[in-house]
Amino acid sequence: MMWFAHRVIQNVYRRVSANKLPVLMYHQVLAKPDPYRSCSPTAEQFHRQMEILQRFFNPLALDDALELLRQKKLPPNSICITFDDGYLNNLTVAAPILKQLNIPATVYVASAFTDGENMWNDKIVDLLSDEELTAYDLSLIDAGKHVIINNSQRHHLIDITLSHVKYLPIEQRIKLVDKLLIGNGYRQQAPKMMDRVQLQEIIQYGVTVAAHTHDHPIMAVLSVEQQQQQLQTNIDCLVQWQVAEPAMGFAYPNGKIEQDFNQQTADLVKKLGLSYAVTTHDGICTPDSDFYQLPRASSWEKRPLRFHLRLLLDMIRA
Repeated sequence: MMWFAHRVIQNVYRRVSANKLPVLMYHQVLAKPDPYRSCSPTAEQFHRQMEILQRFFNPLALDDALELLRQKKLPPNSICITFDDGYLNNLTVAAPILKQLNIPATVYVASAFTDGENMWNDKIVDLLSDEELTAYDLSLIDAGKHVIINNSQRHHLIDITLSHVKYLPIEQRIKLVDKLLIGNGYRQQAPKMMDRVQLQEIIQYGVTVAAHTHDHPIMAVLSVEQQQQQLQTNIDCLVQWQVAEPAMGFAYPNGKIEQDFNQQTADLVKKLGLSYAVTTHDGICTPDSDFYQLPRASSWEKRPLRFHLRLLLDMIRA
Protein backbone atom coordinates (compact mmCIF):
# COMPACT_ATOMS: atom_id res chain seq x y z
CA MET A 1 0.00 0.00 0.00
CA MET A 2 2.83 2.39 0.88
CA TRP A 3 4.63 1.94 -2.45
CA PHE A 4 1.32 2.35 -4.29
CA ALA A 5 0.95 5.80 -2.70
CA HIS A 6 4.50 6.67 -3.81
CA ARG A 7 3.71 5.59 -7.38
CA VAL A 8 0.61 7.80 -7.43
CA ILE A 9 2.66 10.77 -6.25
CA GLN A 10 5.33 10.09 -8.84
CA ASN A 11 2.84 9.82 -11.71
CA VAL A 12 1.68 13.35 -10.90
CA TYR A 13 5.25 14.51 -10.31
CA ARG A 14 6.42 13.30 -13.72
CA ARG A 15 3.87 15.49 -15.51
CA VAL A 16 5.01 18.73 -13.86
CA SER A 17 8.75 18.23 -13.43
CA ALA A 18 10.33 18.69 -16.88
CA ASN A 19 13.00 21.42 -16.72
CA LYS A 20 12.38 21.88 -13.01
CA LEU A 21 15.17 20.89 -10.63
CA PRO A 22 14.84 20.36 -6.87
CA VAL A 23 18.20 20.61 -5.12
CA LEU A 24 17.98 19.03 -1.68
CA MET A 25 20.05 20.58 1.12
CA TYR A 26 21.55 18.67 4.03
CA HIS A 27 24.25 19.42 6.57
CA GLN A 28 24.83 16.30 8.66
CA VAL A 29 23.65 12.69 8.56
CA LEU A 30 23.91 11.28 12.08
CA ALA A 31 25.02 7.78 13.02
CA LYS A 32 22.58 7.99 15.95
CA PRO A 33 19.97 10.52 17.09
CA ASP A 34 21.18 13.73 18.73
CA PRO A 35 18.46 15.74 20.51
CA TYR A 36 20.46 18.94 19.99
CA ARG A 37 20.81 18.40 16.23
CA SER A 38 17.34 17.08 15.55
CA CYS A 39 17.04 18.79 12.15
CA SER A 40 19.66 16.38 10.78
CA PRO A 41 18.43 12.92 9.72
CA THR A 42 19.81 9.73 11.16
CA ALA A 43 21.43 7.16 8.88
CA GLU A 44 18.19 5.15 8.86
CA GLN A 45 16.06 8.18 7.96
CA PHE A 46 18.51 9.30 5.28
CA HIS A 47 18.63 5.79 3.77
CA ARG A 48 14.83 5.75 3.47
CA GLN A 49 14.86 9.15 1.77
CA MET A 50 17.55 8.05 -0.66
CA GLU A 51 15.57 4.89 -1.46
CA ILE A 52 12.71 7.15 -2.52
CA LEU A 53 15.06 9.03 -4.84
CA GLN A 54 16.55 5.83 -6.25
CA ARG A 55 13.12 4.28 -6.95
CA PHE A 56 11.16 7.28 -8.18
CA PHE A 57 13.59 9.99 -9.30
CA ASN A 58 16.54 10.54 -11.60
CA PRO A 59 19.38 11.63 -9.27
CA LEU A 60 22.05 13.64 -11.10
CA ALA A 61 25.30 15.35 -10.24
CA LEU A 62 24.43 19.02 -9.77
CA ASP A 63 26.94 20.32 -12.34
CA ASP A 64 25.47 17.99 -14.98
CA ALA A 65 21.89 18.81 -14.04
CA LEU A 66 22.48 22.57 -14.24
CA GLU A 67 24.03 22.26 -17.70
CA LEU A 68 20.95 20.35 -18.90
CA LEU A 69 18.71 22.92 -17.22
CA ARG A 70 20.49 25.78 -19.00
CA GLN A 71 19.82 24.00 -22.31
CA LYS A 72 16.20 23.29 -21.30
CA LYS A 73 16.91 19.57 -21.71
CA LEU A 74 16.54 18.46 -18.10
CA PRO A 75 14.61 15.15 -17.94
CA PRO A 76 11.52 14.79 -15.73
CA ASN A 77 12.10 13.51 -12.19
CA SER A 78 15.64 14.92 -11.99
CA ILE A 79 16.90 15.76 -8.52
CA CYS A 80 20.21 16.67 -6.82
CA ILE A 81 21.68 16.20 -3.33
CA THR A 82 23.88 18.77 -1.57
CA PHE A 83 25.59 19.00 1.83
CA ASP A 84 26.81 22.24 3.42
CA ASP A 85 29.98 22.75 5.49
CA GLY A 86 31.96 19.51 5.06
CA TYR A 87 31.01 17.37 8.05
CA LEU A 88 32.91 14.13 8.60
CA ASN A 89 29.67 12.16 8.78
CA ASN A 90 29.04 13.10 5.14
CA LEU A 91 31.90 10.65 4.46
CA THR A 92 31.41 8.06 7.19
CA VAL A 93 27.59 7.87 7.24
CA ALA A 94 26.04 9.46 4.13
CA ALA A 95 28.55 8.54 1.39
CA PRO A 96 28.27 4.73 1.77
CA ILE A 97 24.48 5.01 1.48
CA LEU A 98 24.78 7.21 -1.60
CA LYS A 99 27.25 4.82 -3.22
CA GLN A 100 25.08 1.79 -2.46
CA LEU A 101 22.14 3.46 -4.22
CA ASN A 102 24.28 5.02 -6.99
CA ILE A 103 23.29 8.59 -6.09
CA PRO A 104 25.78 11.44 -6.74
CA ALA A 105 26.02 14.47 -4.45
CA THR A 106 27.89 17.73 -3.86
CA VAL A 107 29.47 18.88 -0.59
CA TYR A 108 30.30 22.57 -0.01
CA VAL A 109 33.39 22.86 2.17
CA ALA A 110 34.45 25.72 4.45
CA SER A 111 38.21 25.20 4.21
CA ALA A 112 39.25 26.72 7.57
CA PHE A 113 37.87 23.66 9.37
CA THR A 114 39.93 20.94 7.69
CA ASP A 115 42.72 20.80 10.30
CA GLY A 116 40.67 19.53 13.24
CA GLU A 117 38.94 22.80 14.18
CA ASN A 118 35.19 22.50 14.73
CA MET A 119 32.81 25.21 13.59
CA TRP A 120 31.86 27.85 16.15
CA ASN A 121 28.19 26.84 16.24
CA ASP A 122 29.07 23.21 16.97
CA LYS A 123 31.32 24.33 19.80
CA ILE A 124 28.45 26.31 21.30
CA VAL A 125 26.07 23.36 20.99
CA ASP A 126 28.64 20.99 22.51
CA LEU A 127 29.28 23.39 25.40
CA LEU A 128 25.64 23.97 26.27
CA SER A 129 24.57 20.33 25.81
CA ASP A 130 27.36 18.91 27.99
CA GLU A 131 25.44 17.23 30.81
CA GLU A 132 28.48 17.32 33.08
CA LEU A 133 28.18 21.11 33.07
CA THR A 134 25.21 22.51 34.97
CA ALA A 135 26.14 26.18 35.48
CA TYR A 136 26.81 28.70 32.72
CA ASP A 137 27.81 32.35 32.72
CA LEU A 138 26.59 34.04 29.54
CA SER A 139 27.11 37.58 30.79
CA LEU A 140 29.38 38.28 27.80
CA ILE A 141 26.27 38.23 25.58
CA ASP A 142 24.07 39.89 28.20
CA ALA A 143 22.25 36.62 28.85
CA GLY A 144 23.11 36.31 32.54
CA LYS A 145 24.02 33.27 34.63
CA HIS A 146 22.12 29.98 34.58
CA VAL A 147 21.84 26.74 36.53
CA ILE A 148 20.56 23.95 34.27
CA ILE A 149 17.96 21.52 35.57
CA ASN A 150 16.48 20.16 32.30
CA ASN A 151 17.17 19.81 28.58
CA SER A 152 14.64 22.43 27.52
CA GLN A 153 16.79 25.01 29.32
CA ARG A 154 19.80 23.83 27.35
CA HIS A 155 17.89 24.20 24.08
CA HIS A 156 16.86 27.70 25.11
CA LEU A 157 20.42 28.77 25.93
CA ILE A 158 21.69 27.30 22.66
CA ASP A 159 19.13 29.32 20.69
CA ILE A 160 19.96 32.52 22.57
CA THR A 161 23.70 32.14 22.15
CA LEU A 162 23.66 31.15 18.47
CA SER A 163 21.35 34.03 17.53
CA HIS A 164 23.51 36.55 19.42
CA VAL A 165 26.80 35.44 17.91
CA LYS A 166 25.87 34.47 14.33
CA TYR A 167 25.84 37.92 12.72
CA LEU A 168 28.97 39.32 14.32
CA PRO A 169 31.95 40.07 12.04
CA ILE A 170 34.16 37.00 11.83
CA GLU A 171 37.05 38.20 14.04
CA GLN A 172 34.70 39.49 16.72
CA ARG A 173 32.74 36.25 16.59
CA ILE A 174 35.86 34.10 17.04
CA LYS A 175 37.08 36.12 20.03
CA LEU A 176 33.69 36.12 21.75
CA VAL A 177 33.12 32.39 21.24
CA ASP A 178 36.60 31.61 22.57
CA LYS A 179 35.90 33.66 25.72
CA LEU A 180 32.56 31.92 26.23
CA LEU A 181 34.13 28.50 25.84
CA ILE A 182 37.06 29.16 28.17
CA GLY A 183 34.90 30.87 30.77
CA ASN A 184 32.43 27.98 30.93
CA GLY A 185 34.74 24.97 31.03
CA TYR A 186 34.37 23.80 27.43
CA ARG A 187 35.89 20.38 26.81
CA GLN A 188 37.53 19.88 23.42
CA GLN A 189 35.56 17.57 21.16
CA ALA A 190 36.72 15.21 18.42
CA PRO A 191 36.88 16.79 14.94
CA LYS A 192 33.49 16.92 13.28
CA MET A 193 34.72 18.11 9.87
CA MET A 194 36.53 16.28 7.06
CA ASP A 195 40.24 16.92 6.71
CA ARG A 196 41.91 17.29 3.33
CA VAL A 197 42.68 13.56 3.05
CA GLN A 198 39.07 12.70 3.84
CA LEU A 199 37.93 15.17 1.19
CA GLN A 200 39.91 13.15 -1.33
CA GLU A 201 38.26 10.00 0.00
CA ILE A 202 34.72 11.29 -0.38
CA ILE A 203 35.31 11.99 -4.07
CA GLN A 204 35.71 8.23 -4.54
CA TYR A 205 32.07 7.85 -3.49
CA GLY A 206 30.84 10.02 -6.36
CA VAL A 207 30.62 13.20 -4.28
CA THR A 208 31.77 16.50 -5.81
CA VAL A 209 33.61 18.97 -3.57
CA ALA A 210 32.72 22.65 -4.01
CA ALA A 211 33.25 26.03 -2.33
CA HIS A 212 31.66 27.50 0.82
CA THR A 213 34.07 30.34 1.85
CA HIS A 214 37.08 29.84 4.11
CA ASP A 215 35.76 30.75 7.59
CA HIS A 216 32.00 30.45 6.95
CA PRO A 217 31.27 34.13 7.77
CA ILE A 218 28.09 36.07 7.18
CA MET A 219 29.25 37.68 3.95
CA ALA A 220 26.84 40.63 4.16
CA VAL A 221 28.64 42.08 7.21
CA LEU A 222 32.06 42.00 5.48
CA SER A 223 33.64 44.54 3.16
CA VAL A 224 33.93 43.65 -0.52
CA GLU A 225 37.66 43.07 -0.01
CA GLN A 226 37.02 40.69 2.90
CA GLN A 227 34.39 38.84 0.92
CA GLN A 228 36.79 38.37 -1.97
CA GLN A 229 39.49 37.11 0.39
CA GLN A 230 37.08 34.56 1.88
CA LEU A 231 36.16 33.30 -1.57
CA GLN A 232 39.66 33.27 -3.05
CA THR A 233 41.24 31.55 -0.05
CA ASN A 234 38.56 28.86 -0.18
CA ILE A 235 39.05 28.30 -3.92
CA ASP A 236 42.84 28.21 -3.59
CA CYS A 237 42.73 25.66 -0.75
CA LEU A 238 40.37 23.26 -2.52
CA VAL A 239 42.31 23.46 -5.78
CA GLN A 240 45.67 23.05 -4.03
CA TRP A 241 44.37 19.98 -2.18
CA GLN A 242 43.33 18.55 -5.57
CA VAL A 243 39.73 18.03 -4.56
CA ALA A 244 38.10 20.58 -6.88
CA GLU A 245 38.57 22.54 -10.10
CA PRO A 246 38.74 26.38 -10.15
CA ALA A 247 35.33 26.63 -11.85
CA MET A 248 33.58 24.75 -9.05
CA GLY A 249 30.16 25.54 -7.62
CA PHE A 250 29.49 27.54 -4.46
CA ALA A 251 27.05 27.73 -1.55
CA TYR A 252 26.52 30.96 0.41
CA PRO A 253 27.01 30.51 4.19
CA ASN A 254 23.60 30.74 5.85
CA GLY A 255 22.36 31.62 2.40
CA LYS A 256 19.61 34.27 2.65
CA ILE A 257 19.84 37.24 0.26
CA GLU A 258 20.47 40.62 1.97
CA GLN A 259 20.40 38.98 5.41
CA ASP A 260 23.45 36.76 4.80
CA PHE A 261 24.87 37.86 1.43
CA ASN A 262 24.19 40.64 -1.05
CA GLN A 263 24.40 41.37 -4.75
CA GLN A 264 28.07 42.33 -4.37
CA THR A 265 28.72 38.82 -3.05
CA ALA A 266 26.94 37.25 -6.01
CA ASP A 267 28.89 39.46 -8.42
CA LEU A 268 32.17 38.38 -6.78
CA VAL A 269 31.24 34.71 -7.03
CA LYS A 270 30.68 35.14 -10.76
CA LYS A 271 33.78 37.31 -11.24
CA LEU A 272 36.03 34.70 -9.62
CA GLY A 273 34.90 32.07 -12.10
CA LEU A 274 32.72 29.89 -9.91
CA SER A 275 30.15 28.15 -12.09
CA TYR A 276 26.98 28.63 -10.00
CA ALA A 277 25.85 29.43 -6.46
CA VAL A 278 23.11 27.98 -4.27
CA THR A 279 21.23 29.76 -1.48
CA THR A 280 19.06 28.47 1.36
CA HIS A 281 15.87 29.99 -0.06
CA ASP A 282 13.14 27.40 -0.60
CA GLY A 283 12.31 26.77 -4.21
CA ILE A 284 12.85 24.81 -7.40
CA CYS A 285 15.46 25.71 -10.04
CA THR A 286 14.21 26.45 -13.57
CA PRO A 287 15.90 27.68 -16.77
CA ASP A 288 14.85 31.21 -15.77
CA SER A 289 16.54 31.05 -12.36
CA ASP A 290 19.52 33.25 -11.54
CA PHE A 291 22.27 30.61 -11.59
CA TYR A 292 24.20 32.60 -8.97
CA GLN A 293 21.24 32.65 -6.56
CA LEU A 294 19.70 29.22 -6.97
CA PRO A 295 17.07 28.07 -4.45
CA ARG A 296 17.09 24.68 -2.78
CA ALA A 297 14.32 22.35 -1.67
CA SER A 298 13.63 21.32 1.91
CA SER A 299 14.73 17.89 3.14
CA TRP A 300 13.33 18.26 6.68
CA GLU A 301 10.48 15.75 6.31
CA LYS A 302 11.94 12.54 7.71
CA ARG A 303 9.03 10.15 7.08
CA PRO A 304 9.33 8.75 3.52
CA LEU A 305 5.77 9.40 2.32
CA ARG A 306 5.67 12.96 3.67
CA PHE A 307 9.16 13.54 2.21
CA HIS A 308 7.94 12.45 -1.25
CA LEU A 309 4.70 14.43 -0.98
CA ARG A 310 6.56 17.57 0.08
CA LEU A 311 8.70 17.36 -3.07
CA LEU A 312 5.56 17.09 -5.19
CA LEU A 313 3.96 20.11 -3.51
CA ASP A 314 7.17 22.14 -4.01
CA MET A 315 7.18 21.16 -7.68
CA ILE A 316 3.53 22.09 -8.23
CA ARG A 317 4.16 25.54 -6.67
CA ALA A 318 7.26 26.17 -8.82
